[in-house]
Amino acid sequence: MERLLVRDCLCDPVVRVLEEERPDYASANLPLYAVFRDSTTTGAFCGLVAPQDIIQHPNWIFADLTEHRECLSVGPTAEVRRAMTLMNQQGLEALAVLDGPNFVGAVSRQSILETLLKRERLLLLQSRRLNRSLETERNRIRSWSDKLARLHEASRSLLTVLKHTSLQNDLFETGIDALTRLLEARYGAIGILDEAGKLSHFVYTGISPELAQRIGQFPQGKGLLGVVIQDNVSLRLADLSTHPSSSGFPAHHPPMKSLLAVPISHQGHVYGRIYLCDKENGEPFSANDEELALSFAYSLSLILDNAREIEEVKQARKSLNYMAHFDALTGLPNRTLLKDRFEQAISHAHRSKEKVGVLFLDLDNFKVVNDTIGHTSGDALLRAVASRIGQCLRDGDTAARLGGDEFIVMLPDLSEVQDAAKVAGKILESLHSSFDIDRHEVFVSFSIGISVYPDDSKDMEGLLANADSAMYYAKKLGKNNYQFFTPEMNRTAQNYMKLEKHLRRAMEQGEIELYYQPQIDLATGKVICMEALIRWFSAELGAVPPGDFIPFAEESGLILPIGAWVLKTACAQAKLWETAGLAIRVAVNLSSRQFHQVQTAQHARHPLLDAVLDALDASGLPPALLELEITEGILMRQLDSTMEILNILKDIGVRISIDDFGTGYSSLSYLKRFPIDVLKIDKSFVNDITKDPNDKAIVSAITVMAQQLKLEVVAEGVESTAQMTYLRELRCNYVQGYFFSKPLATGQVLPFLRQSAAATD
Repeated sequence: MERLLVRDCLCDPVVRVLEEERPDYASANLPLYAVFRDSTTTGAFCGLVAPQDIIQHPNWIFADLTEHRECLSVGPTAEVRRAMTLMNQQGLEALAVLDGPNFVGAVSRQSILETLLKRERLLLLQSRRLNRSLETERNRIRSWSDKLARLHEASRSLLTVLKHTSLQNDLFETGIDALTRLLEARYGAIGILDEAGKLSHFVYTGISPELAQRIGQFPQGKGLLGVVIQDNVSLRLADLSTHPSSSGFPAHHPPMKSLLAVPISHQGHVYGRIYLCDKENGEPFSANDEELALSFAYSLSLILDNAREIEEVKQARKSLNYMAHFDALTGLPNRTLLKDRFEQAISHAHRSKEKVGVLFLDLDNFKVVNDTIGHTSGDALLRAVASRIGQCLRDGDTAARLGGDEFIVMLPDLSEVQDAAKVAGKILESLHSSFDIDRHEVFVSFSIGISVYPDDSKDMEGLLANADSAMYYAKKLGKNNYQFFTPEMNRTAQNYMKLEKHLRRAMEQGEIELYYQPQIDLATGKVICMEALIRWFSAELGAVPPGDFIPFAEESGLILPIGAWVLKTACAQAKLWETAGLAIRVAVNLSSRQFHQVQTAQHARHPLLDAVLDALDASGLPPALLELEITEGILMRQLDSTMEILNILKDIGVRISIDDFGTGYSSLSYLKRFPIDVLKIDKSFVNDITKDPNDKAIVSAITVMAQQLKLEVVAEGVESTAQMTYLRELRCNYVQGYFFSKPLATGQVLPFLRQSAAATD
C-alpha cells in the first residue's frame, strides 16, 4: 500500500472564521477553527484554534487565540510521520496544512487515527478477498484433478474404439438408424460441426444413395437447423409450412411436414444437431419423442466430449514427449535425446569399425552480446545460430543444445578424423556474415572443441568432457577456431575451472586488493593521479596475474560485482587522501561488460551510472577526483548510447580518459565528439621510443593531435631517463611507469604522496 501523506488525513470539518470573531463556547462539540484576516476565502491565514484553546480562554476572540502561539504547519505531501513528530514535540492536537501560503486544511491526531483505521479495514477486506480467491483456485484445481481421473478411466474403455478413423461415421450411422426406427420417422440425419462451425460430418437415413446424389448439398444449418445450433435449443414443429424460417433445405430434398431437431451439446459446447422428419403414422412428434431424442443427443455428446478430451490428452502427451527430448528455445535435441542417439551411433560404429566425431561449440562472448542487446534478442540470436548449424550438417548428423550458449554436434559414420574438422570449419565459416536481430547487426563466432570415438573415449560423457576441454583450449588461443582434444588440453581446462572456482570465492575471502600507481606531471614532478590496479592473492593459487583472471571475469560476468567493488574501494581511498590534505585523483578502469550492460525497467539509470553514483555517494569523494578509463573498443561500440553515458558522467563532473590509445581501431574524428579529457599512450609505443623511429612518430603524432584537441596526454610504461627526456621534449603532459614507482599497496600510498609533495614544494 502507498505511503500515508498528510493530504490523505485532513480533518473534516474545519470551520473558517475571521480573527475578530468570537468562538461559540456554548456549542456542545467545539470544532477546529481556521482563522483568516479580512476574508475567510481570500484573506491571509492566521492560524488554527483547537477546542482546548477555547476552553482555556473562553472570552478571547480568535485573533487573541492565534497570536499567543506560533502558527506551525506542514505541506500536503509531507509524510504523516513528520506531522505526528511535530505535534508530539509541540504538544499539539492539530496542525495547519499549507500549500505555499494557501490554506488547504488541517490534520489532527484524531484524523490520522481514523485514516489509519480505514486503511486497516481496507487491508482486511483485501485479505478476505484474496483468501476467497485462493480457495476458489484450490477448488478449481481439485475439480480439474478429479476430471483428469475420470477422463483416464473413460479413455481406458474408449481408446480401443476411438483409434479407428471410421468410429464417428459408424457410431453416427448406427445411432441415427436406431433413433429413426424408435421414433418411427421417415428421415433422420446427424450433422457434426468442426471448430470453425462448418459441417464436417453428415450421416443420414431414409434417403437412398441415388436421391442423396441428386440432392447434392446437405443442409448447412442456415435456417431452422441454424437456430438449433446457435441457440442450443430443441425445435418441434407439427407443420413446417407454417414456420417463416422453413425454407433452407436443399432442392430435391423430399417434401417434409413435421420436424424434430435437437442440439448435440455438453456443458454449453454444441457439437452439432440431430433432425428427424415425418413420422410414419403421419402424426406430429410428441414431447416424449423430443425427450428421447434429447437423451440420445446427450449420450452422443458425452462420447464426443470424451473423444475431444482424449485428443487433448494425446496432444499433451506429444507435447510432454517433445519437451522431454527437445530444447524448447531452438527446437534442437536436448541432452536426453542426444544420449539416445549417441548410444545408437557408438553401437553402430563399434560394429562397422568407424568413428564418431563430437563437436563442443561455445559462442564467443555471448554473455556480452546478451547483456548488450537484451535477453529476448539473445534468445532470437541462439535460434538463428542453431539454424545455421543445421545447414552445415548431413541428414544423419545431430545438433543439440545443452543449455545457455553451448551446442553439441555429433557426426556418426566418420571414415576420417579430418571430416570432423571440415564440419567445424564449415560452421565457423557460416558465422562470418552478421545476424540481423531486432534491428541489431550482430557478429558472433564459435570456439569449437573436437573429440573422436574411439580414439579419445568410448562413452558419451568422456567424449563430451574431452571435447569441452578442447573447446576451452580454442578459447585460450583467441577464439573463433577449432581444436582437437589432447590430454594436455584436459589439464588446461581443469586449471581453467579451478581458476573459476577460486575467483568466485576471492571477494568473499578478501583476496582481491587494489594497488595504486602514480601519474607524474613532467613539468612540476608532482603526483596528479593514482591509477587503481586490481591484484589477486589467492590462498591456494598464490599471486594470480590480472592477465589470467580478468578475461575470465569479463566472460563469466564476475567483472560486474568486481568492478562495482573496485569503484567503491578506490573512491573511499581517494577520500582518505583528500581528508589527509592530498587531493589526488584516482583513476579506475572500466570493462566493456560494465559499460554495455542493458538498462532494465527496474533501473531509472544505466547500471554503470548507478555504480559510479553509489561509489561517490558512499565515499563523499568530489566527482572531479574520479577519473574513469575506457578503451577504444568500448568507445566505438554502440556510439549513441556510449555518447549519452559519457555526457552524463561529464555532467556529474567525472573525468574520462582513453586507455591504451593507439592500439584500437577508432576513427580519430570521433575524438572531437566524445567528452574526453585524457589520452593514455600505450606502453608498447613507449618501450622503444628511443630506438624505433616508428614508435617515435606514433607518440609524437598522438601528442600533437592531443594538444590540438586540448586533451591531456599520459604516457604509460616509462622506465628510463631517456624515455622521460624524449617525452618531455614532445611536451607530453604526464607520465606513468616503473621509473617513478611500481604499483603501491594501499598502506604505502600516503607516505609516498607526502614524500612526493615535500620534494616538489
